[in-house]
Amino acid sequence: MKMKKHFIPVITLAAFLLAGLAACTKNFDELNTPENLLPEDDISPALIGQAFAFSQYNGLCAVYVEVGQTLHADMYAQYFTSVPAAFSTDQFIPNGSWVDLFWKDFYTKAAPQLFLTEKVTAENNLTVANAIAKIWRVVMYSRMTDYFGPVIYSHFGEQANSVPFDSQQDIYNDFFKTLDEASAVLKQHPSGNGFAAHDQVYAGSAAKWLKLANSLRLRLAMRIVYADAGKARTEAEKAITDGVILGNEDNANVLSTTNSVNILSRITYLIDFRASATMISALTGYNDPRMPDYFSPSVTGNQFTGLRNGLPASERGSQLANVTSFVGAKWLSPDRKGTLTPNRVLSASEVAFLRAEGALRGWNMGGTPKDLYNQGISLSLMERVAASPAQITAYQNSTATPAALADKWNSPAMSDIPVLYDEAGNFERRLEQIITQKWIALYPDGWEAWAERRRTGYPRGYAIIASESPDIPRTGLVRRVTYAPVEISTNRVAYDAAVGMLGGPDENHTRLWWDKKPLADYPVPTN
Repeated sequence: MKMKKHFIPVITLAAFLLAGLAACTKNFDELNTPENLLPEDDISPALIGQAFAFSQYNGLCAVYVEVGQTLHADMYAQYFTSVPAAFSTDQFIPNGSWVDLFWKDFYTKAAPQLFLTEKVTAENNLTVANAIAKIWRVVMYSRMTDYFGPVIYSHFGEQANSVPFDSQQDIYNDFFKTLDEASAVLKQHPSGNGFAAHDQVYAGSAAKWLKLANSLRLRLAMRIVYADAGKARTEAEKAITDGVILGNEDNANVLSTTNSVNILSRITYLIDFRASATMISALTGYNDPRMPDYFSPSVTGNQFTGLRNGLPASERGSQLANVTSFVGAKWLSPDRKGTLTPNRVLSASEVAFLRAEGALRGWNMGGTPKDLYNQGISLSLMERVAASPAQITAYQNSTATPAALADKWNSPAMSDIPVLYDEAGNFERRLEQIITQKWIALYPDGWEAWAERRRTGYPRGYAIIASESPDIPRTGLVRRVTYAPVEISTNRVAYDAAVGMLGGPDENHTRLWWDKKPLADYPVPTN
């Protein structure tokens, strides 16, 4: 894939977030310079903050959130289920045209803007800003590699006829190296600032970005625990030593504005997705106070009602919209303008659950598995519903379990685990508790929740009603997203090499490099 010369719009941030770039086309030798774009040679440090803000918003798959996230990760995490009869991904059938949309959007918008941000900040000795941009590169590309496996990474921006992919193991190794480099700079400038108000996460605070870097290191370390346990422990303990996010005041969220609205709310005027039965089973059974924050009662019946994933096409359709639950009010946007709910990147509750799992594995995480597990619950309840200490304690001590559902399938409880931490339980039972509560706290971040479900097998969830895949049974999991067809047609040599690095066919049942938990240890989803 030959990359065209990149340009940065010379316009206000409001317009910038809507403008986009055209950095790659099938006709690679043709250059297009719109009147409001400035060649990269003319980019000044004063303008680069706008480019960085653009990469923050669009790096989260902002434009094609439905086909990029809702109809992939959100379904496989079992946050949502699909309603339209023609949508196949919930029944484990890939859709290449959807993947083309968000793959090309990432590589023609977010990636070029961040690439230039790193280049300009390095050339102008904007050391703090450059370190922050590097951390954001890890955020953006970790999502992509965890979807696909090998992706275009270290060779991005090369003006060649074919741009190689990197193996996922090499990408992860570079993530840790990049975080080392960025953290070293931020430690030297604890009161420094990069990008100021253009930074849509921390308004440029070096101290807060350092905590995010360490927390991100912890997340990525845990991701590789079944592929490289030794490195996972080393990187995780390094993160704790250097200081991770401990309180909700330091949560990493991309700011929503009238011109860069909450990503999920962009599509909540649609009826294409509804609450998964898995979420409703858990939240109902636990009498979870986050239920009305996460979901709305059904229009008909005024009840919190979910749908099983993987309904056959004949059972789907618009008639399901009024009898099932949709997202909570904070994401509802009937006027199609979107809401100002921030976009979650990484939170204190997630960090606490990561630490709980690390402690369960015998690592030095600064606390016991039980205490850190309860911290994760407390932080999430305080963040989402401002729960009182008494409410938090009551929830933590609850022996309630997920609920059976009065649906047409007579769905049993999706699991039998209580909220109350089972100190006498075996490793897998306690891991299931930690990851299930983490999954609840992560909502609606399907990217992260699906990665964790693949890694651990939790939450147990429900078997889908019907799989159309010849390779994945209804009790199985989709392990990755297949590559964008545009790479096959325009970057075939590199694509073939990427499939070779993948270690299996370019299919959604092929496991990623870090996806190494023995299948014998995976729980079987509930029927």
